Amino acid sequence: MKLFTIWFLLQLQTQETEKSQCGLNQPSIDLAELIINHPSQKRSELVCNELLAEIAGNRAESMVNQSADSELTANQFVIKQGFRFASYYPVTGNQVEAIAKDVNSSEAALNYLINSNKHHNHVLGKGDFFVRQNQIGVGFYHSDLGQKQYVVMIAEPYKNPKIVFKPAELKPPTVRTVTDCPRDWRRSPNAELRKVCREMAQSEREQINKK
Repeated sequence: MKLFTIWFLLQLQTQETEKSQCGLNQPSIDLAELIINHPSQKRSELVCNELLAEIAGNRAESMVNQSADSELTANQFVIKQGFRFASYYPVTGNQVEAIAKDVNSSEAALNYLINSNKHHNHVLGKGDFFVRQNQIGVGFYHSDLGQKQYVVMIAEPYKNPKIVFKPAELKPPTVRTVTDCPRDWRRSPNAELRKVCREMAQSEREQINKK
């Protein structure tokens, strides 16, 4: 019974640790869980990424405080913060970020995102591109003035290309002798054949004379 209790507590601790990797505060963790467990979620796997959660938190704060570089796109912001996504992603543009502003709860944020033409497919993993994204991090920032900002980052991390080098099949060299030449090679109209066979015949005679 004691061992089971210890195992159970360890499981709870592991689950809490995994949840904390989704966001830096409870509202962000709650929204991440809602996205991951949504019945219309098309991704077979969507796991929390601690770095993406940190980036999303920084992004949310910079948006509220208006300190974000307006010239940086979402993709560029993620790269600058140290996350490396799949090599086929464009450096500029936005294939990773969904935002909800001034909503009162994580449920309200989710409702806004899945009903947004701009964010619906990204959040729920619809389409060949978005369904491959299997890492999530969510940020939430609440200013002293009451401004609220959710930022959802979902991306596909970089993977080293799998290159398999197949060694070329090496065949032993073919040893050709004059016996490979046709019997009447001297009368052949093929000048190249006569030349090759003549050289092989001469080479064999020289080898015999050396003996």
